[in-house]
Amino acid sequence: MGRSNESSPPSLDGLEREERIEVMRDWFLANFEDPSQNTPHDSGEGGFQYIWGGPYDASDEIGSAFPDAEEDEIEEAVDLVQEEGTYDWAPVNFGDDEGLDEPDFRLEPLSERLDALAGQLSQIEGHVAELVRIVRDGNGVSPGMGHNRPPELLEDDLDLGEIQESIEDVRAELAKPSREADADPEKLDRAESRFRRFMGWIREQAANAPKNLATGSVTAIGGAVTKYVIDNFDGIVASLQPAISTISAWADVVRMVI
Repeated sequence: MGRSNESSPPSLDGLEREERIEVMRDWFLANFEDPSQNTPHDSGEGGFQYIWGGPYDASDEIGSAFPDAEEDEIEEAVDLVQEEGTYDWAPVNFGDDEGLDEPDFRLEPLSERLDALAGQLSQIEGHVAELVRIVRDGNGVSPGMGHNRPPELLEDDLDLGEIQESIEDVRAELAKPSREADADPEKLDRAESRFRRFMGWIREQAANAPKNLATGSVTAIGGAVTKYVIDNFDGIVASLQPAISTISAWADVVRMVI
């Protein structure tokens, strides 16, 4: 809180519950954005460079801005802003601050980011393959999953097979001679959406792990999956985050050419 370009949160007095939730959501989205929109990214430095502040957490920011809101209202507003899988946020309108000395920082050229994307896809593929193996190995013994359930589906219906499909789609687009002009934006958009959902699922697994493991509220497969996510969280995020950013920027460039 306290960023000079941040708008003051509006009053919730006199509003119905759904209106209060909508106001909180709209305020947050007016002040914060997905870092892939404008935040510089450097794969050599670990991903997004939050040079204007961040990453910010939706729950923390909404809760601080609206201290009189009910907890369940805040949770629902947070769910709405995170529904596309963004959990780390950057401030918007940073360029409007008077007197702000912007760091001398440039985004890597798209061509270089696309070169790095191939390696990121391989890392993502390795993690997805391991999750599929865990599910397949335990599929016959877990009471929480039916025998007719596709092994690529996790318990909350995250389809790892779709993620594998999009990895291959993006690889095929990377292999095109004029990839920055001829890539299929629909395939890129689909891959970005699936990767964002995967990212959201990874973060959710890590956030809920202590409670779920302590209470025993996960199946044998779920426990093995959660352990893998916790053990490999940094590596998964380090490959997914720049991949999502690059694919998003790539699709935008292709649409400008078409």
